[in-house]
Amino acid sequence: MKSAVCFLTLGLFLVACGSSNLSSNSGPNVNVHLAQVNTAPDIFYFSGPVNIQYQLSIANPTSDPLTLTRLDLETVGPGAYSLRTAATPMNLKVPPNSTASYTISVWGRARGGYLTADEPVTLRATAFFKGTSGSFVRLFTENISPLASR
Repeated sequence: MKSAVCFLTLGLFLVACGSSNLSSNSGPNVNVHLAQVNTAPDIFYFSGPVNIQYQLSIANPTSDPLTLTRLDLETVGPGAYSLRTAATPMNLKVPPNSTASYTISVWGRARGGYLTADEPVTLRATAFFKGTSGSFVRLFTENISPLASR
């Protein structure tokens, strides 16, 4: 009897976890993309603070204007550099049925070293949007290659 209750509880737990929706599908299908730009060829050879620029592209397929109100960036795992994880407030407008591109600048910390300067960096990003029909969040991951941005 006790084992049946344990299996039933475990089964209910697995069903509850399996039905959770972690992919923020509550908002419109807005695509967000980051690409590293304007990087000097030897910027990551020395350890310490570095200024990193990204081209932020936002595709708004809806008929409503959107505003990017906040962008959270963090690095996942090792790479040529790491970013601080503080939230970045923004006020970037994206017109309806269009794509907008912005250049953003963030501070990171280079690991330093000839071999680690070209290691790829994985970014986990959270974009907070506000539109006429409410607010929503987009989660995305980018794999940045420092070599490709030179």
